[in-house]
Amino acid sequence: MASNRLPDKLDRLFAKGDDMCDGAHEHEVAIGIKQNTEAVVRPALAAARSAEAAFGTKKVQKKAANATLTAADNAAKVFINNARKRLSKFFGESYSTEWAAAGWSNNSTSTPTTQDERFNLVESLKLYLTGTPAHESEDMDVTIAIATTIHSNLSNARTALALKVTECGQAKAARDTAEANLRKRLTGMITELATLLSDEDPLWHAFGLSRPADEETPEAPSFTSLIASVPGTLLADWDDALRADHYRVWILIVGVDTEFRAVDSPSDSDATLGGLPSGATVKVRVTSVNDAGESQPGPEATAVVP
Repeated sequence: MASNRLPDKLDRLFAKGDDMCDGAHEHEVAIGIKQNTEAVVRPALAAARSAEAAFGTKKVQKKAANATLTAADNAAKVFINNARKRLSKFFGESYSTEWAAAGWSNNSTSTPTTQDERFNLVESLKLYLTGTPAHESEDMDVTIAIATTIHSNLSNARTALALKVTECGQAKAARDTAEANLRKRLTGMITELATLLSDEDPLWHAFGLSRPADEETPEAPSFTSLIASVPGTLLADWDDALRADHYRVWILIVGVDTEFRAVDSPSDSDATLGGLPSGATVKVRVTSVNDAGESQPGPEATAVVP
């Protein structure tokens, strides 16, 4: 029996919402829908779409802020490495109190492994060079001005990323709230329809829904394996899918086919694929089929034909 379970993925949920709103637009008065009408559900759909778009924008901004921070941090690494080379002329290569006074810690003159430590070291080097200007070197790009710029850029980038992380979290929370409201409204409409329509009423289809009396489409296989057999032959195997009457095997020969094509429709969960060109790379995926329809493809498997 079809359950009319709402899709998990948002794009499919939005498409289902559109179908249900269109159905309500045409039939809600005649059917007698009172609570989850088009006037109630469509704004919830629009709000969820808008919130998802806003969340996507914030994710892009966060990615850009992270890239800016990475670039600033890379500049800090270069500066620290240059400063180490410069100061080794005065302090030697081994860690000492002089290195500590310049800002290095952990008994090491290596570039720090964490961004926080590098951020602090650049600031320490700026202060050290301010107090010891004789150790600056324009030729080696170790100056107070460079240290100031790098520290400022790094500080600004860290602050900007923190802001975008916060905004992204807020946008996600808003999106989740809008999604939950949309799901509540769509579920409410389905519940209302269940009280107003019989399980066999074709008006279910006008809302983009299955009739409860309809057989439910099968689940897709959860795995697909593909192994070499005799020359020109591959053996495909997959798990038994729930509600499947039979299966459809799809192949794509890399460099030959531009899209998958169906080659077999076995009732069992395995197939022998013969007549393939030796040495070719072949991709295989499987769909489940029953009277209600066909599932999405299961996972792809790839093998070289012997």
